[in-house]
Amino acid sequence: MAIYVTANMQLGRPSAIKKYSRDYPNVDEMTKKMIDKWNEVVTKDDVVYHIGNFAWDPKTAQEALLRLNGQIYFITGEHDQALETLETKGMLRARTQIVDDIVELKDQGVILSYWPMKVWPNKSKKYYSVIGYPLKKYKSDPKERVINAATDFWSNKPQNLVKLVEIFADF
Repeated sequence: MAIYVTANMQLGRPSAIKKYSRDYPNVDEMTKKMIDKWNEVVTKDDVVYHIGNFAWDPKTAQEALLRLNGQIYFITGEHDQALETLETKGMLRARTQIVDDIVELKDQGVILSYWPMKVWPNKSKKYYSVIGYPLKKYKSDPKERVINAATDFWSNKPQNLVKLVEIFADF
């Protein structure tokens, strides 16, 4: 079992193609290809933390959840009303849940949150802050121990969390 992180997929959102300069001809193709890319790296036994902005509407969210591999934990972002609707109606698939806004993974030495933070729990203990906020001005910064998991920074694929931390620790 591996732990993966990703963020800001915005499945089903037509304006995401232009806004994030995604190389897809249309929103249906974007959604399909991003699900395929997820399943290329994530197995059914893996865990994925999706850090904000999963899907634009409940129908797209539900259809995607039925196709995605892994146990999925969602930290909600500013555009996750679709997930919240599914949760309210009891329609989140098994092995999927919405968790707190800030999640600590002690074994990996990371704090997960959608929003960028200047200060985070255990920063003084050299924990990394893994964020999902998609703006380019919040790119990953090894010196500050900040990793931006937004999918557009990582070829639209979830990234292995342990490997990410190892790469950033080498800086």
